Amino acid sequence: MSTNFKILEPFSTRPPSLKDLVNQHVMGSVWVRLKPFGAVTDTKVISEKFCVRHDNILRALDKCKAELAENKTFNISEHFFEETYLAGPKTKKRPARKVDMTEFGLAVLLLYINSPKARQISAEILFRFFVLKTYLRGLKQTQIDALKGYYRQHLRD
Repeated sequence: MSTNFKILEPFSTRPPSLKDLVNQHVMGSVWVRLKPFGAVTDTKVISEKFCVRHDNILRALDKCKAELAENKTFNISEHFFEETYLAGPKTKKRPARKVDMTEFGLAVLLLYINSPKARQISAEILFRFFVLKTYLRGLKQTQIDALKGYYRQHLRD
């Protein structure tokens, strides 16, 4: 990943999804599969892509879940799914913990990961949010409703 982080074009055609932002700024795709509710990645992939030890990612995730669990607005438990995988040498494989997460789960987890890549992606998400907010502020309600309808239809296709 380059150190000269810059945004070449604000969304001229459509606002990018978190999935698109992460894939653009983290070496390759982090999304391991699609579930009925959207793209999912896991702590092993995040650990590898952000060059952070897996136990540190799990520690950050546990802190995130503990701090945000009581806020019912986020429904944080709906965005993280405990899983296991086999770790260790071939002859001594043992079950180990990993956590699957949705796009929202990853966005929240980024706040708890202390890595330059995580901070860059968080900054990109915030920047895009503020650009979108500024863009929407200049629209009339009928234009906003038309955009909502367009994206709803576009997501179904």
